[in-house]
Amino acid sequence: MNETDSQTVRRPWYRPSLTVQIMIGLVVGVVIGSLQPDWGNKVYFLRDIFINLIKSIIAPLVFSTIVVGIAGAGALRKVGRMGVKALIYFEIVTTAALIIGLAVVNFMKPTPTSSRRSAKVIPRRWSKR
Repeated sequence: MNETDSQTVRRPWYRPSLTVQIMIGLVVGVVIGSLQPDWGNKVYFLRDIFINLIKSIIAPLVFSTIVVGIAGAGALRKVGRMGVKALIYFEIVTTAALIIGLAVVNFMKPTPTSSRRSAKVIPRRWSKR
C-alpha cells in the first residue's frame, strides 16, 4: 500500500459535496423568497417541471432497486428475510412520515389565505365575502 492510498483525497473548495450544495440551495431559496416573494409566482413552471421529473423517476427507481436487491440476494430464503425486513422498515417509516405530516398540518393549520402574498392570487370562491 502506498502513502497516497492511505491518504484521503481532499475535495477542492469550489466543488462542495452534494449535501453542502443542497444546503446552499436551501439558504439561497429562503433568501430570494423573503426578498422577492412575487418572483416565486412568476417561475411556477420550474416548480411544475421539477415535480413532474421527480414523479417520473420514482417508479423506475423503486422497481430497479427491488429487482437488483432480489437478483443480488441469491438464495430464496435470504430474499424472504430481506423482503420481510424491507416491508417492516417501509411500514414503520411510512407511519412515522404520516404522523409527522399530520402533526405539522394540525399545528400550522394552513389555509388558502395563510399568506398575505398568496391572497392576491387566490380565486374568489376561497375569499371571504
